[in-house]
Amino acid sequence: MDTQKINVILSAVKQKSLSKAAEENSYTPSAMSHIADSLEKELGVKLLERTPRGVSLTSDGQILLPYLSAVVDAEKALLQAARSMIDTAEHHLRIGTFSSIAQHILPEIIGQFRKTYPNIKISVSVEDNLQDWLEKDLADVIFTDELTHGDNVWLPIREDPFVAVVPSTLLPQKRTVNREDLYPHTYISINEKALDTYFDQKRFANILQFESVDNVSVLYLIKEGIGFSVLPSLMVNQKIKDVRVVKLNPPISRTIGFAVKKNARHTYATQCFIEYLKLKKNMN
Repeated sequence: MDTQKINVILSAVKQKSLSKAAEENSYTPSAMSHIADSLEKELGVKLLERTPRGVSLTSDGQILLPYLSAVVDAEKALLQAARSMIDTAEHHLRIGTFSSIAQHILPEIIGQFRKTYPNIKISVSVEDNLQDWLEKDLADVIFTDELTHGDNVWLPIREDPFVAVVPSTLLPQKRTVNREDLYPHTYISINEKALDTYFDQKRFANILQFESVDNVSVLYLIKEGIGFSVLPSLMVNQKIKDVRVVKLNPPISRTIGFAVKKNARHTYATQCFIEYLKLKKNMN
């Protein structure tokens, strides 16, 4: 049912005149009369008494008046609720990221962003695999590296060098270790794609595959002298006795950045965040 027809009828009843209601709603008198006829035909009930002195509700119209008003009010409530939901979504920013980025990069970014946009709600999800988060609409923005952002729009932010993390008894006193010097030792691999071409894994004495990126667990394996690992420097945020961090030669790093879905309509919150990150990058 077209609620505009009901609005027109209610206007005519309020004005007690089809012609005045027509003028108020920008209709011609004949169009107004047609709308009234159309609604009466749709309901199968005569709603209006039309006389030279104006219009009034029939007895049936008086009975149906509360229901007609309720239909109009329900539509207004529905539209208001829908707008509220849209406004909420437009002001909600969903971020997906790795734990190391969440700990060391995001706090400053979010803190500064909220000073400029205090009304934007932010939620952060920390996951190991963000490969399809944008495609599945699980996040508006993901912070990741250049190898895992997929076919999305990606903007680099900073470099994160890899470092060798070794037991204190391995290569003592060295601040930098040559790649060749690591092959005779057990390598604790965290399946980091950036390292796939850095090492010739066939040359290692032994490899321990570690499926989780829980850096604390890796550090304690190293502490026990089980082997060494190569980790992004952002992941080595906790000092543990008998574990040392040394630079790699030749050096290798990953590029940290953020990605948004390609060709997507971005919410107000996402657009603000993108512009903020671009401005921040240009100022650095």
